[in-house]
Amino acid sequence: MPRLAALFVCAWIAAAAGPVAAGPVVADDVIASEVRAAMQAAASGEQIDVYLVMSNQLRLEAIEATTRGMTARGKRPLVAARLKAHAAVSQAGVREVLDAAVADGAASQVQPLWMGNAVVFSAGASVIERLGELPGVDRIRLDVNHGPAAYQDAAPVAAPATLPGQVSYPYSDDFESGTLSSDWGVNTTGDGYLSVSGAEGPNGAFHVLMGTSVDGTDSIVNMTVTMNLIGQTDVGVRFLHKDFNDENHAEDGVFVSPNGIDWYLALSLQDAQGSYITRAFQLDEVLLTHGIAYTGTFSIRFQWRDNFDIPTDGFAFDDIEIAPGVGVQPAGPPEPNILAHQAPMLWDAGINGSGVLIGNIDSGVWYDHPDLADRIWVNPGEIAGNLLDDDGNGFIDDVNGWDFLTPGSDPSSPFDPHGTQTAGIAVGDGTMGVGTGMAPGATMIACEIGSEADYWLAQQYCLDAGVDVVTSSYSYKWPSPRPDYHMHRQMCAMELAAGIIHANSIGNQGQSTVTHPIPFNIATPGNCPSPFEHPEIVSGGGRTSVMACGGITLPSDFLYNSGSVGPAAWEDILLYDVGYPFVQNPSWWDFPYGGFGGAGPGLLKPDMVGYTTGITTTNIGTGYTTFGGTSAATPHLGGAMCLLVDSQPLAQPRHIAAALEFTAIDLGPVGKDNAYGSGKIAVFDAARRLRVLVVSDNEAPSIGTAFSLDVYGAPNAPTMGWVGLTIADDPTAFNLVLPNLELGLFALDGSGQLNLPLAIPANPLFVGLTAWFQFGTQVDDAATWGPGLLMSVPEPIRIQL
Repeated sequence: MPRLAALFVCAWIAAAAGPVAAGPVVADDVIASEVRAAMQAAASGEQIDVYLVMSNQLRLEAIEATTRGMTARGKRPLVAARLKAHAAVSQAGVREVLDAAVADGAASQVQPLWMGNAVVFSAGASVIERLGELPGVDRIRLDVNHGPAAYQDAAPVAAPATLPGQVSYPYSDDFESGTLSSDWGVNTTGDGYLSVSGAEGPNGAFHVLMGTSVDGTDSIVNMTVTMNLIGQTDVGVRFLHKDFNDENHAEDGVFVSPNGIDWYLALSLQDAQGSYITRAFQLDEVLLTHGIAYTGTFSIRFQWRDNFDIPTDGFAFDDIEIAPGVGVQPAGPPEPNILAHQAPMLWDAGINGSGVLIGNIDSGVWYDHPDLADRIWVNPGEIAGNLLDDDGNGFIDDVNGWDFLTPGSDPSSPFDPHGTQTAGIAVGDGTMGVGTGMAPGATMIACEIGSEADYWLAQQYCLDAGVDVVTSSYSYKWPSPRPDYHMHRQMCAMELAAGIIHANSIGNQGQSTVTHPIPFNIATPGNCPSPFEHPEIVSGGGRTSVMACGGITLPSDFLYNSGSVGPAAWEDILLYDVGYPFVQNPSWWDFPYGGFGGAGPGLLKPDMVGYTTGITTTNIGTGYTTFGGTSAATPHLGGAMCLLVDSQPLAQPRHIAAALEFTAIDLGPVGKDNAYGSGKIAVFDAARRLRVLVVSDNEAPSIGTAFSLDVYGAPNAPTMGWVGLTIADDPTAFNLVLPNLELGLFALDGSGQLNLPLAIPANPLFVGLTAWFQFGTQVDDAATWGPGLLMSVPEPIRIQL
């Protein structure tokens, strides 16, 4: 303790400027002009979609003061309960008016947005007018869905990828004899044919081809094997399958029959792959589904139907196995983008996102895709299909998430593949043969959205469900319509208060700076401050949950030029648009740019870059497609966050963000910049920085008060600590710059923990200073984590009066 006190007196003598004082909220008319125009144009009895925001907003700092010392997961129920209670009191008058209006048929679709102390609803003009007169109502705005093209940050849609596909039991055939065994019965219709051939890319020397000898003739080709399976269990079927750009047909598949007469679909073979992929299924499960049993003449049939020959249509089969234990679909190898972001290195260490819950705020997720089916959240408090809100969260039958767009309980989005594509990059587990996902063990909540209010409601839903991570490739862009920037920041501040970290796309307007000028080229909420105050960002600003993700191309690591560019800005928007209709809070004018062409630094954005352009991912159905834009880059970051939560569950969002930024591979100008951010995601290196973790029980202690540091690492390991006033983005992984002071050498206990009590001297010169603490220890597992020291990311405390 005396050494630390001496450090404060000797090395930290310079005083820092105090925090920005919060002024009055800047607002225009409570009822926005576009709402009044809609009210005037509305027919008698017509309801208008709007959202209402209360002026009494809880602030991040106030909530953090009540959650000090809590884990990120421990914060969520407490923060949710506090936000709900605050909204219930401050919205009492509003809800009374709305409840009465609903009863009279003058309002509907009322959805409390307690996370931002707001309400989303539809109402007639007279109800809106009445609400606008109530005390405490800050603003009422239109809630307009401008369609997915306005919000999604995908590159132009690319063409679907063509990717990698009575006998004794167990049975196998690789067709390498060059002829079809008599074990197989063959049937054809039309001009169909079956051949064993070395053409069209067999897996070995030969494989089976199915096609038609006369184009335009509808044909069926199948091959059937029959065996005695009485008394068998754990019967699996595995084979290689190639689909030559075939049109989907319900009769493309593997069928089974207990008697050779009645046939049942065991596995659909629709969707084109163009090259071989492995297919597998458990035959026991198929029998349970159809209510049949194994017999002495049990038949398995492989079948194709269509009307053109190879390579326009047609199937190929190879390496067919029917045996115990082969029915589990092997995970496909990771895609090059996943390898380049280092995810498989963490998988090898047993870290794949297992136990981590991620919310995908997007266009919905086709959760029947085999690569996603086991990754989708199942609400433990809900009973499917009983038309009741079993868990009391306000949503009926929300088993896998919620569709805020329709609204409804099915967020599967069968017509818009965007959310399925982002989901595959975050959590796709390779079941169908292609390893598309960064965190193939994580669990995903699907949220289908459109408008800004949909987005906020989805954030609230994810907080209430207890997510660790949010990923979203939706963003809201300047100039038209103007987003409600401060509402987005409020929501993301509340996410941070609840210990959630959030990856978001930034838009693809980097080549459109005339229509989308800097500092609004970065779309919101990607323009919100990061959980971690990077040393190259002008200090003194606030924080939220969001890390913004730009893009780079594969394999060159060139900048994705269409990705939006920074800096962003947080200042009086009236400098840019005298007619800006939304409320502003001057306490958030903390990253000024100075108007268009301004000289101020603004806020460095994006924070990271991930791979985009031609990224393979899951698609609606069972197949794959290619995907691009910052929409594709962002779920790489979201998946990386899942891996880091898995690797170190005690890490707060600030630690995860710092680990990602300090280990990013710098690709642009030296240091963090407004095109590449801190650089390319290197998630294994980031996890290495979390092997030793330092957590303060109070990030904002006052002078003369005590606080403590908890240090986590390997059991019984020696650890060294340092403290300093300044940090740098140093590739050596030691981030404190001179002058700094050694705190001493300590030993972690048998559980790998150390509690270090400290105190702030009662000296007003320390008010406004930030002290950074960093600890290091020897590698706990050199075979996994590599040689050398393991260094924590720096932990800040900001000293208050």
